[in-house]
Amino acid sequence: MAMAVMRARIKSQGACLSLGMRWRCSLQWPSTESLSAAHEFSRGVPGRKDRNGAPASSQRWLHAGVALRARAAREDNNAEAWGTCASERWAIAEAERVLQDNDTVEKIKAVLRKAQKINPGKWTLSGKKDELKQKLREFVEEAKATLKGLKEDSRRAQVTSWHPGRGGVASRASPQQDSGAEDRRDLEEVVAEADRVLEDNGTVKETKAVLRKAQKIYPEEMPVKRRIPKAEDPAVFTTDVFIPLDETIRKLDVLLQDERVVFLRAGVASGKSTLAQHLCTTQPSKYFGVHAPLAKDATIFEMWERKMRAAVWGQNSNVKDKDLQDMIRLIYDNDQVLVFDECHLLFACPEFHEQFLKKPSYLKRRPMVLLLSAASEGTDQQGRTYLTPAAVTAKYMWTPPIPHANELVDQLAEADVYLSQDAVAFFMDFCAGHRSLFIRSMEWVQQKQSGDSTRWDLTRAQGEVSQAWDTDNWTETPDDSLMGKLQTVRAIRVNGAFSDPQSIPQQFVDILCEGPTAGMDANLRRKLTLVGFTLPVVPATDRIPEEFTPLDWAKLGTKYGVANYMMASYYRQALAKKRQLTVDVDRSPTSCTDLLLRALPYLLFADVVAIQVKKFGIRSDVSQEELPFEVHYTHAAVRELKRLVGSTNSLESTKKGKVDIYTTLEDGSTFAIEAVMSSRGATSIAKHRDRFESASMTNYAHAQHKCLLIIGKCGDMREIVGKVRDGIEVVGLAPNPSHTGYYVYVKRQGEKVVDFHIPCDGVARGFSWKDEEPFFEISSAQKFKYIEPGSAAPQRPPAVWVCQLGSPGSGGFQPAGNAFPIDPVPQNIAYLKEAIKQKNPNTVSCDAYQMDIYRRKDGRWVKETRMSSSLRETDEADCYGFMLPAGAAGAT
Repeated sequence: MAMAVMRARIKSQGACLSLGMRWRCSLQWPSTESLSAAHEFSRGVPGRKDRNGAPASSQRWLHAGVALRARAAREDNNAEAWGTCASERWAIAEAERVLQDNDTVEKIKAVLRKAQKINPGKWTLSGKKDELKQKLREFVEEAKATLKGLKEDSRRAQVTSWHPGRGGVASRASPQQDSGAEDRRDLEEVVAEADRVLEDNGTVKETKAVLRKAQKIYPEEMPVKRRIPKAEDPAVFTTDVFIPLDETIRKLDVLLQDERVVFLRAGVASGKSTLAQHLCTTQPSKYFGVHAPLAKDATIFEMWERKMRAAVWGQNSNVKDKDLQDMIRLIYDNDQVLVFDECHLLFACPEFHEQFLKKPSYLKRRPMVLLLSAASEGTDQQGRTYLTPAAVTAKYMWTPPIPHANELVDQLAEADVYLSQDAVAFFMDFCAGHRSLFIRSMEWVQQKQSGDSTRWDLTRAQGEVSQAWDTDNWTETPDDSLMGKLQTVRAIRVNGAFSDPQSIPQQFVDILCEGPTAGMDANLRRKLTLVGFTLPVVPATDRIPEEFTPLDWAKLGTKYGVANYMMASYYRQALAKKRQLTVDVDRSPTSCTDLLLRALPYLLFADVVAIQVKKFGIRSDVSQEELPFEVHYTHAAVRELKRLVGSTNSLESTKKGKVDIYTTLEDGSTFAIEAVMSSRGATSIAKHRDRFESASMTNYAHAQHKCLLIIGKCGDMREIVGKVRDGIEVVGLAPNPSHTGYYVYVKRQGEKVVDFHIPCDGVARGFSWKDEEPFFEISSAQKFKYIEPGSAAPQRPPAVWVCQLGSPGSGGFQPAGNAFPIDPVPQNIAYLKEAIKQKNPNTVSCDAYQMDIYRRKDGRWVKETRMSSSLRETDEADCYGFMLPAGAAGAT
């Protein structure tokens, strides 16, 4: 009854008290409105004094809920409820003291237990100190927004006129009017307690004490609605679906303490700005976001100093008249952090950044600085390039982790998106952990469900995505489709100077067709990275990649590749349609493993997953391992190999053998691949292995290259592959849940197994064994062939450059003479040989077909094996090489 009276009173006053916010440990982001209200009340409530005689701050907010309950208890003549409210007021006072004194964990818990009595179940006390503090931060933000609403509604209703700067309440027409102001003052007191806990880094015990009080103020009867943030907009943690950053911030705190200056690189629209803004808004007394000046001022020391002063002055009023050294010392002494988003702009002013990126002579260590950007280099308006400063040694590629799905299920439901935990995990993986892509996919799910609160489980989510996906129609898909929504994100379709397919530079086309490279011009590499086309390649050594992966991108030989698999898929299709892009794939594999690696980069999710329509919607047809069946993989591989390599089918003879994948090359070589799911067990795997030695099953026995393909999850795949009997190739295939890449396990000898990762980036790979560790090599088996010249793209050169190579020594091949041009450009490698012989009759005495042609790739000379291959763009410094056969006149 007391609660009913309280709600009635709130409603009668027109208050916009936000009932029912379900607080969690997930880190979220305050809205601008909430923050402005927080700053307003932190400056003091006019006319009110705290217990030390100072102006009352935003702490007063929390007491309003207790006061409402107390008055409701009085009116209801409920002695028990009245006693509870009295104890709550005492608990708030105790919490204020605990937080102010930065007491122990046990004291925080004691106060939180008292707050918990107000609304049991809301402010759970589980978790570590940082988690409890985050709950408290979330409560403070909502309470401040609540007070702002109470204040505005009260003013509109003319119940109480509250004028900041005029001494508080201006008029009181009745006791009922007076209660509104009292409610606000009471609520302020509780928020003040929370503010002190957070500012003083209070103990766990203190934090829990405040959280228990917060539980009493916000009962959970009313649901909270969230929204899907708009494309390219930062998410607001109080109102939007917000992917938690708790663990990221915890790890980052450790990195900053250890390294002092940390540079995080990640692709465009991947969440760098979200991270920066979240740090600076949820912990404004620790993280200071320094915004870059205008481009024309980016090299001016005074402009950067002014920007830093503006960032720091917002929290430290005593820096207004201090010089830069004093300001840096203050940041250092207070253990605070400078944050530079788009930090490549900072690099253009060495005079400024050297003041703190290097250790100042007047400090024991460097101040803490967080740098974030997609690019590692900056330029000024004169075109001068500025590399990452040498003082920045802690350089990391940031891969935002996929959070636990259960942290998002409830948030998504509040935005009318209903998914099970494993379905949420699937979408996160499908979007390659990319936050902007995930949010756009949730917008599509919201649209598909149209308010139907029936949760999609994993198979429903997979089925819906598979039906909605068509890799060959990126450019034709409707705007409201899944692919249409995803391509609005810069992580897939870049904007700016390269937004038109006609303006895509040839170097990006080469990477798109041939895979990552280390041989890119530095200026072009910077441009391609800034717009989002490319990123440094991080070796995939772990099944679960590290969130912060150390990478020295300035190191010679660092490769750059397409930023993500969806971008590769989009531009391959868009350029094929708009500019007739084609590639040339090596059609001469030397083993079944080599053959399979031609197809794997093309086996995307929708190409493998089959769907079926059931009573409760479209669903994927999956095995007990929640993967497609082997027939789905083999059928998809057959389709791709037929297109890439040539004659490939499945054989269906019950007597001679039903081979899953059977390829015949032009030279008559045959490849037989039998597939089995690992979940079928060792006995079934052994039976499939034995088919290759059955005299009656000639389709297996007579193939020149034989392979058993085992498909399953990573788990114990290495052990399963290693235990298969020798005599044929044995390959294990472990796709990730969304088929954005495959982990491959290849049996070497005995039970020794090598493993590697193949991304689904549309670049056919090749596999070969080596005598030295790691005993194998993965190479590109695909090259650029043709593209129509773009309107803004540079034209291909009128000549191709070549030079003669000498016999390889300890350092490999070396040029035996100067490079020379061949004009016009020959049609392919075979015609290049003829042109070389024709231009150099005195040097080349052998037949043209006898010479070998080499091209430079990642600093090595790689032999051209296909005579029909088109020639790539070259210049004198990056030319083709030719070698004459031993004994021929002119050979070196």
